Order: sequence, then structure tokens, then C-alpha cells
Amino acid sequence: KELNFYFTMVKKTKTGKYDILLQNLSSDLEKTYINLLVIRRFEENLLRLFSENKLFGTTHTCIGQEAVAVTSMECIKEEDIIFSNHRCHGHFIAYSHHPEYLLKEIMGKKGGVCEGRGGSQHIRYHNFYSNGIQGGIVPNAVGAAWAEKLKGTDNIAVVFLGDGTLGQGIVYESLNIASLKDVPVLFIVEENGYAMSTKTAEAVSGEITARAQAFNIAFDSVDGNDVDALRNSMGTAYRYVREKRRPFMLAAHTYRLAAHSKGDDPRDTDEISEHWLRDPVENYGKKLTEEKREMISQKVDQFISDITEEAESEETAASCPVKSDKTEPARLNASVPDFRRCIEYINYALLETVKNNKNVIVMGEDICDPYGGAFKATKGLSTEYPDQIINMPISEAAMCGISVGMALNGIYPIMEVMFGDFITLAMDQLVNHASKYQWVYGDEAAVPFMVRTPMGGRRGYGPTHSQSLEKLLIGIPNVMVMALSPLHNPVELYRMALQQKKPVIMVENKVLYTKRLMTVDQNGMLGDFHTKVICNHIVPTYLLSLNKDYHGEATLITYGGMTQECMDAAMELMVEDEISVNVIVLGQLSEMPWEDMERVRETIHLAISVEEGTVSGGIGAEIIAGLCERGIGKRYARIAAPDQPIPNSLFLEKEVLPDAENIADKVRTMINEQ
Repeated sequence: KELNFYFTMVKKTKTGKYDILLQNLSSDLEKTYINLLVIRRFEENLLRLFSENKLFGTTHTCIGQEAVAVTSMECIKEEDIIFSNHRCHGHFIAYSHHPEYLLKEIMGKKGGVCEGRGGSQHIRYHNFYSNGIQGGIVPNAVGAAWAEKLKGTDNIAVVFLGDGTLGQGIVYESLNIASLKDVPVLFIVEENGYAMSTKTAEAVSGEITARAQAFNIAFDSVDGNDVDALRNSMGTAYRYVREKRRPFMLAAHTYRLAAHSKGDDPRDTDEISEHWLRDPVENYGKKLTEEKREMISQKVDQFISDITEEAESEETAASCPVKSDKTEPARLNASVPDFRRCIEYINYALLETVKNNKNVIVMGEDICDPYGGAFKATKGLSTEYPDQIINMPISEAAMCGISVGMALNGIYPIMEVMFGDFITLAMDQLVNHASKYQWVYGDEAAVPFMVRTPMGGRRGYGPTHSQSLEKLLIGIPNVMVMALSPLHNPVELYRMALQQKKPVIMVENKVLYTKRLMTVDQNGMLGDFHTKVICNHIVPTYLLSLNKDYHGEATLITYGGMTQECMDAAMELMVEDEISVNVIVLGQLSEMPWEDMERVRETIHLAISVEEGTVSGGIGAEIIAGLCERGIGKRYARIAAPDQPIPNSLFLEKEVLPDAENIADKVRTMINEQ
């Protein structure tokens, strides 16, 4: 029999005022009516508080849709995972039985379920999550359900989406992957007639369930206002997913009786009045006597009044900044084999990772044997570890969202984006989901996973396969960005990344793949360069100088594939012009290792940032701004690609991307201007 987690949650956690409502009720019918009515009165109370200017922001009530929330949560088991959307209040209340936590959250109070950080749309309680981006939670739910499959449990994930969300492409990517990979996830579509103010008929073509059918997903539709019909259909849907370990879509046809958010409701009043006749709360209540309904109504009204009074008197939530990653620097001394090329180190790092961590999976496009990835980073891995190396459809957005869901649920995904240019397709998940969940939901909801991707040009791949987009990534709070260079051993960087409890983006300049790593000898020499290793953050920073006292007339600050170009420029300037130039090589771009810069501030006078990406708003702008704020250096300049696409021709590409010659010319100009 299904465990009715709905009524046991309170007993398993903290007994609350909700228990009082359930006392002295003789039938499940009465309990169901209370559950419906609490959601209705809660939402009505919110609208009243907004009208009295006691709340701020916005809210999206589920008035008219209560039956879907109540009947669905009757089927939940304790370890199942729920993902809801911007219209999440009913789902949360039916799941938790703690509407007081939600009210305090919306009011920005300390006792809120997320201590005021999430508000109306972004909440978490046990295995319940909600977020406000349309469609974004769908791959998160698929990932969480897939994690349960990988762990061998009989738990499932459930995701609620509105009919308007069916306009989002990531939903179809997720449906496709859920079906392909036999993921135990239940998609509940609440068709309430509108996407904000746009009628469903004007925004969604064809039948909703036909979308499931197209992806070979079992489906059903039901009257979302009929509690008994819903209860039957929900039970069937949940059993199917739980027993078949396959996805299922249930479309519940209901109607939103209140405005989309607060008071913005342009719908025809006669239409709304007609739907009030099908009000699920009112009609279900008719199964009870008038006396019983009145008694329950008084109890619910008193309950809502009590939790409102309590919330209004509670202390306002305190601010909570994003935590810095200023943790103990990684000290990894385990031996690493010696390989000829950088790509071989990456391959070994991935092999070591999946071999030693059964909860790690690697996913990407064309990464399985015999192909082994576009740059052969995963060659041979799927033959040896077929369950951990997974070929995926061309679906960067869904892959990233699935990685987020897996990470929330104890699986560590390493997602390969075939070319760095394609990471833009995953930006919504990185910006609006992966980076925010731990901060909004609390530290226990960490999202540790890795996105690894080749960046950069010099291969003649053209405008959409040659960009360096790091500047788009370093401004995402709570996402670490690492960058391989000839000095940073990929095996060690991967080991460092796996220790983090946050998303890590591993930027791998593709020119490095065929190159040898540079090795600092026992005397601290890298060829003719004296070398210092500084590490106050996770990833070490390198200071290179052709002078043993590290004196330089200029300092080039760079990372990744530009390291060799900067070293070549420094050598040229020393030999031809007797200009001494230092080179700082970063391995961590976000957050920027400012303490490392502080450690070598006496060597920085003329600071020149060097990057392969475009100049406007680039890495160099961040570096120079940070140096100025800290009083490091006296003069500054940037070297980067012009603000234009990268041409396909290698000859034209050479004119666009900075190289040793450009760098040396810029240094000469700056020195002569002093």
C-alpha cells in the first residue's frame, strides 16, 4: 500500500498547529476537506495581506487548483522528491503540513522555510523544491529521479508544470531523455486554462498528452476539479512510475479562479463566474453536512488567523551573503603518471574519478567508445565503465538541469560540453538553478557537479566553435571557474574540483590538448623562468620571471592557452629590448585569487591583462578593477581579442586573436610612454 506521507510528515518532524485541525475528525472525507480548505484560506489570506501592504514582491496563488495538490501528495512516499514551480503554495502545504513556515518565508521572517531568501516561489522543505523559472525544474526532477535509479531505490520524482510551460524547449529535451533513459519521474501538468493572461488555446497547439505520446511516455488526463477522479488517476500514475520505473504524464484539467499574481486579471468576469460553479473545494465540501462544514471552516479560519499573528510578530530574517570559497587550499600530493599530451592527463583524470567514485557519472554527446568524444577526452572509458559513461542527446540545457537534479540527490555528474561556445545553451541552469539552490535552500542542498568544456580558437573552427566565453561565467555567484594551463596539471585540478561542494566549470583551452605540460624543476626553474607557486585559494597561481629577484618592468596576468604566448613575449622582450617582464598565470578565475595577487604586489607596477576572449567586459576588466581597488600596481592595460566574431580562416583568425607579437608590441608601447 502507498504510504500516505502527507499525514506522517508532521509526526516525523515537528508537531505543529496543523495537528489541531485533524483532531476529532472521524473520516478521511473530513480530513481531505480540511486539507483543501487550508490551502484555499491560506491563499485568500495572502491576497488580503498584499492588499494591506503587509507583503512585498509578488505571489501566485493556486485558488481553484487545490485538489491537484491534495490528491497528489496523498501518494507520496517519504523519500520521493517533489519539484514545484512559481505556483507552489498548495503543493508545499499538502506536502509539509506547515503553512506557517511558508507564510513566514513570504513575509521575510526568520522562521521562514528558507529564512526569507526564497519568498513565495523558491522554497525547500525536506525533499520538496520549487523555483520560479518556467520549465527549469523539469530537468532537475529528471536528474533527481535518475539519481534514485542509479542508487537502486524504488523512490521517484514528481514535477508540477503548468500548461504554459509547454512552450519551453527544455521541457521537450527532458521528456526525451526521461523516456530514453527509463527515468522514474511523474510529470503532472496542471492545465488551468491560461499562461499568465494568454489562453492555453493561443499558446499550446494540439493535445497536451500527445506530447507525452510523441516521446513514448505513458499518459492520462483527468478532471482536475474532481477530487475522487483525481485520487484514482493519481494512484494509477504513481503506481505506474514506481513499478515500471518509467516516466508518466498526467494532465489535470483545472482552472485558476484567482489572478495570475495578486490583482492582474484581464479575463472575462463571466468566464470566471462560470468556473466558480466547478470550484473543487466548495463541491467537495457538499459531501459533508452544513454543520460539519461550518465547524471545519471555523477551525481553519482560526488556524490561519493564529499563524498570521505569529508570523507578524516574528523577527525579520537576517541577511545571508554567498559564502566565499576561501577554504584551506588543496594540497594534493598523490602521484600522477607522466603523459605526452594534456588530453591524456584529462583522460586519466576522468578514468581515476569514475574508478574511485561509483557515484560519479560522466555525460556528454558522443563520449562513448568507439568515438570517445570530439577531442578523445573520454576514449576507452565507456568500455571499462559502461554504467558511468553516458552518451546523451544534443541537449545542453537539459543535461545541465539533469546534472543539477542529480547533484542535489547524491550523484556527482561531470558534464561535457563539446565546445565551450555551446555552454550558452546551459546558462539558465547555471545562473538560475545551480548557482542559487545552495544559497536559497541551505548548505545541505549543495549542488556539487562539474561542467568541463574546451574553449578558444587557433584551430580554424570559425565563429561558433572558437570563442573564449569565460567572461560570461565568472560573474555567476557560487559557481567556481577553473582554467587549465600548461602549468596546471589536469589531474590535480580535477581532484581539487571534486572536493568542492558547488558547481565547478573546468575551462580547457583546446590548443593545450596536444601540448606537453610544463614542469617546474626542483630548483624552481621552468626553463629560463624562475617560478613561485602561490596558493591561498583552491587552485595555485604561478609567478614566472626571467629575473631571480622577480623584478619586472611589466607584469602580464593571464591564464589558459595564452600562457605560452605571454612567456614567448617575455622572452622576446628580454632578448631584443632588455625589458624584464613577469608573467602571472591564474588557474582559478572565479572567485579571483586576490590574496595571491596581494602576495606578489611588490612585483606588479605596470599590470597588463592578457586573454583570448573579446575585450569589452572581459576577464581583463575584472582583473584591472580588482587591482585598482586594492592599490596593486600603478598603470594598467588590457590585451584581448577585438569585439567581433572569430573568422574561420586561420589567416584571418591570426589577425583577430592576440599572440606573442601583439603582447610584446603593447609592452614596448607602454614602457616607452612612461
